[in-house]
Order: sequence, then structure tokens, then C-alpha cells
Amino acid sequence: MSKSDCIACEQCGGELKLFKEDGTQGLKCAGCDWSVVTTHVADIKLDEVEYNVGCVGDYKNEVHIRVVSEVAGCNFLVSRKKLQCGHFLVFIGQAEEVLRVRNALVSVGLVCSISPDFYWG
Repeated sequence: MSKSDCIACEQCGGELKLFKEDGTQGLKCAGCDWSVVTTHVADIKLDEVEYNVGCVGDYKNEVHIRVVSEVAGCNFLVSRKKLQCGHFLVFIGQAEEVLRVRNALVSVGLVCSISPDFYWG
């Protein structure tokens, strides 16, 4: 990109840089910090589909049991019984929560499935 292709700052004529942070996006001048900003909502936050997360793991593995307890919101003994049954429904929610849950389950070695098809990571 050549200097002539850049958008110039209306305050000082400096180069404007594109940025995205959290819930905002915009242009910011590298020279004088002038900026123009707008709201940016990530697509995953707009997904209103309700997803079902199932998992299977080792009922003798304390780490598996603790993560299932955290995700499902139940105590240690109930989580162990669920893991003894094989594959079970551990969580129902929307995309952003499901991504967090899936990452927690997978990070400790649990095998999980999500339906309907989950395209967020």
C-alpha cells in the first residue's frame, strides 16, 4: 500500500490505522490520536441458535468430574454418576457460552459433541 492509498487524518493529515477491540472498531490516527469509532458486535454474539453439548469421559478421573460439575452446575457425586453412564447431555446454551464450555471440556481431555452443527471454533 503506497502513501497515496492511505486515508489521511482530517486533523493532522497523518495515516489512519484500522482497529477492532472488544465491542468497538474504527480508525485511529497514528500521529495525533484522533479517531472515529463505531460499535462492532461479533457474529458469535448474534447467533441465537440453542446448542446441545454432550460429553463422555472417565468417571474415575477427578479433573473430568470437576469440569463436568462446573459446566453442568451439579455436585461431584452427580457428575461422576453422569460420567459413568457414558455419553450424556452436559449443557444447553447459545454459541458464546457453548464455545466456553466446549473449550473447558476439551482442555481436560473430555470428548464432546455439539448439535446442531457448531461453526464457532
